[in-house]
Amino acid sequence: MTSMRTPDTGIVFMTEGVLLREMFASPLLMQYSCIVLDEVHERSQMTDVLMGLLKKIAKKRKNLKIVVSSATMDADFLKEYFNINDMKTTKKSSSVIMSMTGRTYPIDIFYVKEPVPDYVNATVETIIKIHENEPFGDILAFLTSQEEILSALDSLEEYVKDNNDKNKYRKTFPSGIAAANLSVLPMYGSLLYYKQIKVFQMSERNVRKVVLATNIAETSVTINGVVYVIDCGFHKLPHFDPAVGVESVSVCPVARHNATQRAGRAGRASRGRCYRLYTERAHDALPASVPPEVCRSDLSAALLQLRALGIHNLLRFSFPTPPPAKSLLASLETLYALKAIDKHGELTDSGKMMAELPLKPMLSSMLCNSGEFGCIDEMLSIVSMLQIDGVFTKQGTGKNSIAARISRRNNFEVAEGDIIMYLNIFDSYLKLRSSGDDKKSKKACKDWCQKMFINYRVMEKAVDIRNSLEKLVKNNFQLRNKEYEGPDLGSGKCSRIMKAVVSGLFPQAARLSPDGAYRGLRGAALHISPDSCLYRVQQPQWVVFASVQSSGDKTYMRELMVINKEWLLEVAPHYYKET
Repeated sequence: MTSMRTPDTGIVFMTEGVLLREMFASPLLMQYSCIVLDEVHERSQMTDVLMGLLKKIAKKRKNLKIVVSSATMDADFLKEYFNINDMKTTKKSSSVIMSMTGRTYPIDIFYVKEPVPDYVNATVETIIKIHENEPFGDILAFLTSQEEILSALDSLEEYVKDNNDKNKYRKTFPSGIAAANLSVLPMYGSLLYYKQIKVFQMSERNVRKVVLATNIAETSVTINGVVYVIDCGFHKLPHFDPAVGVESVSVCPVARHNATQRAGRAGRASRGRCYRLYTERAHDALPASVPPEVCRSDLSAALLQLRALGIHNLLRFSFPTPPPAKSLLASLETLYALKAIDKHGELTDSGKMMAELPLKPMLSSMLCNSGEFGCIDEMLSIVSMLQIDGVFTKQGTGKNSIAARISRRNNFEVAEGDIIMYLNIFDSYLKLRSSGDDKKSKKACKDWCQKMFINYRVMEKAVDIRNSLEKLVKNNFQLRNKEYEGPDLGSGKCSRIMKAVVSGLFPQAARLSPDGAYRGLRGAALHISPDSCLYRVQQPQWVVFASVQSSGDKTYMRELMVINKEWLLEVAPHYYKET
């Protein structure tokens, strides 16, 4: 994305990450007189880091205005946090609370009398009851994941077919409400763009729209016409356990702030209704807000950024909510293992480069080490593919699902694992993209993606990421490939690429244990994800993984690569010793 600002630009919209990058060039942000942080109630890791830095800047720049805004947040807590006056010498606070009433219509809240055994089925049943018994208006239903949305979609599509056929012969439902057709649309992050757009389009006359969404629709987007909201009471929450050293995602109950945000989606255009699939007593027992991300995530990337900005005492940095000491120490250990900091906590040359890359430290390390292994271009492709999600388009059931699985197995899956499979996909895509003029190559890419069941927009996003990283690595860092004797291809080149991957992901290695599960470095019980190309083959002895995902009581490794045990000793002798 290109910045369109000029010397006359008055307002700049940016993400937290971009503002953090601007601090590298101007630590006191002298180019701005007022900074507005919105949606602070989400308490993302980057938001908390920025608040800590802005508080430091405010102490140096008394004339800087900082506006922190949100629909649902603990205003008194933030007022106290941003008060930089010494209350012993002056009783006046340097921060104030300003409130304004939103333009929302009244919302009627309904609860279930008894807890529901299956909230996906309960969501489907509630949608049908609303459709057949309530006046016309669109429905927004919150579920936790793509899998749950597709499951509910399958059930509702059967009802839609039957309902829409019957409507040819009737004018009203048995309740007396005018009969209407139903249109069910999914809404989640990895959904194809043209399908996402359908959610915002006006429905045809006499068609009630139902949107099945993850919490992407809680604050990020507004869908016009929604009168009814169904809240399942759960969402997916990432959390980092320093004891096992992996960050996983679990389904957890929402907080009261989340429930308020969800209900608010029903009162945008007219009086609305919110149906909560949990009891009123359960709602009252919910925590007021979700624990801030900084208290439940891997802090290695944030600490590296802070160290690069000149914050020396990382353990005493003024976070709005202090993270657990275990997480801070585990993250510092990771940075030390990756050689981003030395034993005194100072940034190494490699660490300075890693801090400039907008990636997780393990991926930054892979990229910074790639010159030594003579595979910068391949590592740029791998890292870019690991930054995106949903490479393969999800098919429903039936012929398309089987065709997609066969296509993936025949065309892409390799014995080395997912990471090398992604490299092969990206190489094929880049070759196609660079063949012929822009218009022809674009059509060829779209046709190829459709044929191979690959998400075209996701691949284009990976290309954009790669182009940005390539400029940084080759132009700014002047990184060059080390020359190796012999032809630069085949198994020799592949081994070097795999070792370069291990040079960053070695803390996330796992070995097969006699009980059939894998064990991580710190003893975590891990399993191969069903989405991995290694799921249906003989289990390898040693693997490294880029991320994990929790489902039920199991933690699944995603983006895997098969390795030799000797590579760990060769690439990270400071971290592994053979016993």
